[in-house]
Amino acid sequence: MIKSPTHRRRDTRAQILDTAGEVFLREGFARTSIDMIASTAHLSKQSIYEHFPNKLALFEAAVRRTLEEADKNFSSVQTSENVRDTLIAFGHRLFERYTHPASFGLFRANIVAASQFPELAAELHEYRLSLAGNLASYLDRLIHEGKLAPVDPAIISTRFGALTVEGSRYFLGAPLPSTEERKTLVEAATDLFLHGYQRHSQDAASARLSLLEMAAKPVPEGRVALRLAKEKWDALLTAAMNEFLEHGYVSANMERIAKTVRSSKATIYRQFGNKEGLFRYIVEQQIFASSRATFEQPCKSDPLSEIAHLAQDVLEWHLEPHSIKLQRLLVQEAEMTPDLAQRFFDMRVAAVSRSLNRILARHDLPLPDIFAARAFYCLATHAVRFLTLNAFPDAGLREERSRECALIFLDGIARQ
Repeated sequence: MIKSPTHRRRDTRAQILDTAGEVFLREGFARTSIDMIASTAHLSKQSIYEHFPNKLALFEAAVRRTLEEADKNFSSVQTSENVRDTLIAFGHRLFERYTHPASFGLFRANIVAASQFPELAAELHEYRLSLAGNLASYLDRLIHEGKLAPVDPAIISTRFGALTVEGSRYFLGAPLPSTEERKTLVEAATDLFLHGYQRHSQDAASARLSLLEMAAKPVPEGRVALRLAKEKWDALLTAAMNEFLEHGYVSANMERIAKTVRSSKATIYRQFGNKEGLFRYIVEQQIFASSRATFEQPCKSDPLSEIAHLAQDVLEWHLEPHSIKLQRLLVQEAEMTPDLAQRFFDMRVAAVSRSLNRILARHDLPLPDIFAARAFYCLATHAVRFLTLNAFPDAGLREERSRECALIFLDGIARQ
C-alpha cells in the first residue's frame, strides 16, 4: 500500500519524536542539538525544521508524547474496601511510571529546562498535576465520607505522589530502588500519609547525624590559594559559582570566570586541574554550608506549631534563588557527579533533621527513622514542585502549606 503524503509526514514526525526522546533522555536538554537528533534519526536538519521550528518546540513535543504514552494506564484508581490497599496499589503504579527510563529522563530534563524556559516548565508541571485528578476525586470522596481529614484533595494527592517517590532524591543522584525496596517505600509512604511518622521504626537517627560529622570544609589540592589575597580568592569562587548557575556545566566558560576576577585560566587550572575539579570544589562548598544550616524554633506548648514553623523555615531555605538554581544544576549533572548530588541532598535532610529531632525530643516524642526524616524534608520543600516553577507561593500560602506538612507528618490525614 502506497502511503499518502499526509501519512508519510505523520511517520516522519513520529520518527523525529522517538529519536528526540531518546537523545534528550541520554544527553539532557543542554547537550542535545538538532544536528545530533538529525544524525541519530538519519534525517536532514531541514526535515526536522519542517515539523518543529526549534529545539525548544521539539523538546516540548517529545516530553508531552512520552508523558502521554507513560500515563495511558496510570491515572485510574482501582479502589478496594481498604483505603491503605487502594493507595498502595496506586503508589506502585506511580513508582513504576516514575522509574520508567523515558519518563524519568525527560522529567529530569524538564527540571533543568525550568531555569531557561519557565513558561514551558510550568505548563508541563501543571500537565503532570492534572494526571492526578482521579486520585484527587477518590480522596475527595473519602473526605466527604469522613474517612480523611478535611484537606484540599488536589493538593493532598500531589503530596501522596511526592512521598511515594521521595521527592527529588532520585533526581539528585540516589540509585533507583529495586522492586523490593520500592515495595517497602510505597508502604512506608502510605502509612505515613495516613497515620503519621510514628508508624515507623526508630532505628537510624545516629546514621543520619553522621552525615553532619562527615562534612568537612573542602580544601583544594593546589597551592595557588595560599598566594591569592582572600578577597581575590572569594571573588574567584563567587564568579565560578555564578558562571555554573547561569550557564550550566556544559556551557560554563573558564575564560569568562578568569576575566571576571582579572586572573588567568592557567591560574584556575593549576588550582583545580580542570573544569570538573572547579565544579566539584564549588559544590563541596555548598555541601559544607548545608551541614552548618540551623533552624532555631520558638518553644511552644504543642509540637504541631513548632514543626509547622520549622517546615516554613525549611521552605524559605529551599526557595532561596541560589538554592533552586543549584539544585537544578545538580539534577542536570547528576550522572556526571552522582556522589556530589546525592551528598548535597542527604546533607540538607540531615541538617533539617537536627532541628526536627530537637523539637520531637522536647515534646517526648520518638525520633523519626531515615525514611520519615526524608519524608519531612520532602513535605516541607514540596518535593520537586518549585524546581519546575519560578512562581512561588506568597507568605500566607507558605504558612498554610507548612502547617499541612506538620499535620501529615505528625498524625497523617486518616480519621481514626
